[in-house]
Amino acid sequence: MNSQRVPIRAVLFDWGGTLMREIPGFDGPMADWPRVEAVPGARDALEALHARFALAVATNAGASDEILVRKALSRAGLDQYVSAVVTARDLGVSKPNPAFFHAVLKRAGFSAAEAVMVGDAYGADIVGAKTAGLQAVWFNPTRSHCPLVHPVHDAEIRVLTDLPQVLEHPFLPDIPAALQLLHEHAVPENIIVHSLAVAAVAHHLATLLHAQGVHVDPLLSHRGALLHDLDKLSSEKPADHGVVTGRILHALGWPALAQIAERHVLGAHPETWEEKVVHYADKIVEEDKVVGLEARVTCLSCRYSAEGEKIARALPGLLALEEEIVGALGAARNPLLAELRALDPRLPAFVAPPSSA
Repeated sequence: MNSQRVPIRAVLFDWGGTLMREIPGFDGPMADWPRVEAVPGARDALEALHARFALAVATNAGASDEILVRKALSRAGLDQYVSAVVTARDLGVSKPNPAFFHAVLKRAGFSAAEAVMVGDAYGADIVGAKTAGLQAVWFNPTRSHCPLVHPVHDAEIRVLTDLPQVLEHPFLPDIPAALQLLHEHAVPENIIVHSLAVAAVAHHLATLLHAQGVHVDPLLSHRGALLHDLDKLSSEKPADHGVVTGRILHALGWPALAQIAERHVLGAHPETWEEKVVHYADKIVEEDKVVGLEARVTCLSCRYSAEGEKIARALPGLLALEEEIVGALGAARNPLLAELRALDPRLPAFVAPPSSA
């Protein structure tokens, strides 16, 4: 996999709900509303970004054309930072249609690889942008749960003033990039299917923990789980499993993912919450099914009979980890496992598989 990442040069913003408040009771073009309000932090974010990136508004507005959108932006003190405004009304096509994003990029003069979409509507803004080949930052001020079992966004922010800092650092690999990496390292399909199930479980657990106030990143947990078995077959001996993946991911510039891989193996001691949820998720998923710790350990002991005693000795520590997670959630073990079993770990149809070329 080419570790060189195309730098972001353009930032596309959704309009209503992302840059401008949608005020209940006000209808028609926003430019004509009795009052307009920028979303808190919008002006500071745009001011910080406009010297580094081309900024554009990409909106599904049906009542407002470019002129009216710019009028509303001007009333809120935002128009001076925006170089282009593209509306669904002007285009005759709307998000999440990839044609909408391609038209915006053509107008702005950038490729999809050079652009990131920022928006609050997961389907229209995030799924639409990713389908069109852009990167995507989910603006989630309401702290909503991701609507997908496998999150496709590249970053998540609660306040717009966090966006400049987020864009200073490379994103984690997205799902297609992670799948490409797995295929490049000849990871068999059954292990990829297992990794997808572990990723779904880890993301769900991290999301539940985050909602309880635990300092955990659901997106990092998901990507760490997706890549945790990258070296499953290339490791020369069981003791190396996880170590090789760590080396690969460190070399690619993803140290947090590397540490998750290194600490997911039996006998390791996960430290961060992301490491803990991936370690636990991997130990309750057999193939692509959530089976629980005891059943999973039994399967591992049968599969690796020479390591059976070592695997059995790991069970008490795993049960303690489970108790820690269940306790942090304020949940009961069996209902939690039932909830995890109900997850569908298959990828959504719109996620592009890696190229076979």
